[in-house]
Amino acid sequence: MCGKTTSIRNFDPESFEDDIYLVRFRGLGRGKGFEIAAKESLLDGLEPELLNQISARVAILYDLLYEDTEEEEEPEPNELDFTTEDWDEI
Repeated sequence: MCGKTTSIRNFDPESFEDDIYLVRFRGLGRGKGFEIAAKESLLDGLEPELLNQISARVAILYDLLYEDTEEEEEPEPNELDFTTEDWDEI
């Protein structure tokens, strides 16, 4: 969803937390890497505009995954199906 590349051997969606975190990093200096400066849940109301963008992306992905299963076909009319309005014609 977020574009992160992960090896299929290490990909275990069931182990993910049911949350969306905004993680801020701080540089440790040239060539020394980064550390997490803050980790906050977007579900707590932080950054509502960003959460709306993520929600829209999730909706698109949901539609892509389930577009074929959600299309309902019209049932074929059964000759034995009738309403009380049809009594006069019988």
